[in-house]
Amino acid sequence: MAGRTSKVLSAAAVAVFCWYTLSLVRLALQLLYPATHIPLIKPLAKVPAGTPMHKLAWQEPFEYEARMYVSPLDNFLDPAAFFNQSTLVWHVEAQSLQQRYPRHSKRLHVEIPEAQRAENGTSLFAFLFVQQAGRAQADLGDPLLAYARAPLLSVRQRVVDRKRSLVDGGGPTEADLGGEAAWVPHGKTRLSWEIVLEDNRFPEWRMPLDIAPLLRVRRGGRDRTYIPLLWENPLAAREQHWAALTNGTSVSRGAPLAAAVDVDASLHGVGLGWLRLCNYVHQGLQELRSPRALIQYSDTDVDSLKEMVFEVNPTMLAITMAAMALHMLFEFLAYKEDVSFWSSRGRDGLQGISRSSMVMGVASAWISLLYMWDRRRETNVVVLAGAAVGAVVEAWKASKVVRLADLWPFGRRRVQAAESGQRAQVQREVDRQTAWWMGRVCAPLLAAYAAFSLVWQQHESYVSWLLSVSLVSVYSLEFVQMWPQLLINHRLRTVDMLPLTAFLYRFLTTFIDDLYALVVPMPLIERIGTLRDDVVFVVLCYQWLKFPRRTQAAEDRGAAEGAEPAADTEKDKPKDEDVKKKE
Repeated sequence: MAGRTSKVLSAAAVAVFCWYTLSLVRLALQLLYPATHIPLIKPLAKVPAGTPMHKLAWQEPFEYEARMYVSPLDNFLDPAAFFNQSTLVWHVEAQSLQQRYPRHSKRLHVEIPEAQRAENGTSLFAFLFVQQAGRAQADLGDPLLAYARAPLLSVRQRVVDRKRSLVDGGGPTEADLGGEAAWVPHGKTRLSWEIVLEDNRFPEWRMPLDIAPLLRVRRGGRDRTYIPLLWENPLAAREQHWAALTNGTSVSRGAPLAAAVDVDASLHGVGLGWLRLCNYVHQGLQELRSPRALIQYSDTDVDSLKEMVFEVNPTMLAITMAAMALHMLFEFLAYKEDVSFWSSRGRDGLQGISRSSMVMGVASAWISLLYMWDRRRETNVVVLAGAAVGAVVEAWKASKVVRLADLWPFGRRRVQAAESGQRAQVQREVDRQTAWWMGRVCAPLLAAYAAFSLVWQQHESYVSWLLSVSLVSVYSLEFVQMWPQLLINHRLRTVDMLPLTAFLYRFLTTFIDDLYALVVPMPLIERIGTLRDDVVFVVLCYQWLKFPRRTQAAEDRGAAEGAEPAADTEKDKPKDEDVKKKE
């Protein structure tokens, strides 16, 4: 890759990173500070003096209480009918408005009405009413009442854990697997109510449009007030929070619905920015799942994004978003430098790079990709795409170093006869040592683990077992994979044969991966792999700082051994002037 093209690509990557970062900052300011004017970044139209302001209808001193009802009705237009068919399941005692961010939670045992069970119905809703304290029951005619509704039952596709013991056959039966695609009623086991008690003020009729469906405004003279925003956060409930209400493939008299469902309910006071962020993410996820989306996200991908946003502290989420942007930048630059380095060197210029490390690297990348594809329901699509790109790049790099003649003894002898020099000798010696240790020590241990996994662990199929064992074996041997190259560096006292710029970018990326792995769902073995990368890159950076340049190291070794250093390239050949001086 030409130097000018490389610089252009680097500048383009930095420009995209700056644009992406600025977009995130602008979005954060719009969500957290909707009424703040920031020139160029977040401009707002000037508000004329004397414009009425909308403010919170609840003003101190004020005490409120909350009641949660379960009802088969989807509305409360008829209060008498609503209370006749509803059941009070949770009551939060009087709370002071001074506490703007309360946190209440309770585990509820919600019984399903007999009529719903008999008719296989899914019309069951949870209503939360929050209003001024001191009432015997919810006053549905209160003008200061804040309320929200959430469904408790839904018809969804039944999910069966396909893992089973391959030896004794324990696990899901063929009938279970055959009914995995059946659609049966499910009950929601998690309800996360959120209320905004902050006194945010907006100019008249200039509230953010994204909260319009949740906003109720009251008018009285020149006062403009609004009821506190209350909703059930749609990011809280994921696939794992919907429990099938029948064990059969369909609902019948022989397999009726469950009589009750346990619900973890909570009521939290949140900031306006958090509510708008969750609403923004929810709307984006709806677009990703629509038929017109360019990339169709599966339910697992959507749940992964929900978990990343909802389950993480907002400060940690902001740090993670910044880390993701840096990760994408450094990962692109590392791949660019890698491709530039390997494409600009011939085979002679790559002497000193361990063939065994390259072969194990290719095996590791492709087995990891196949394992994540086998677990694609649990793996984020971004992680899967990155693994695919990495596997292709590793295979291309190995093709530059390893020939087909290296794979059988006769061809290997011909290659060894054609290659000479200290680097080739050290490389062959280290590769032989690596093969000895892998055959004598590592292979028996891996065979024992494979037998243990087959007997005691559960897998979907023999293919899944083979991929799982292969991936664990590869990650167990990752230190073995990197040791040959580190040992070659130590023997030659140089790291000049490696793409140091690419390793520098990957050194920065691996620490970002530690934070990324804590947030983005991925298999546990992938998370452990990030710690291994930290150790390897620390050792490599130590060698980079300690060892001198290659030409100086070769001269020092030649002087100590009383012989000329091996000249692998034109750069290492002794000059005529140096030869005359020695004579």
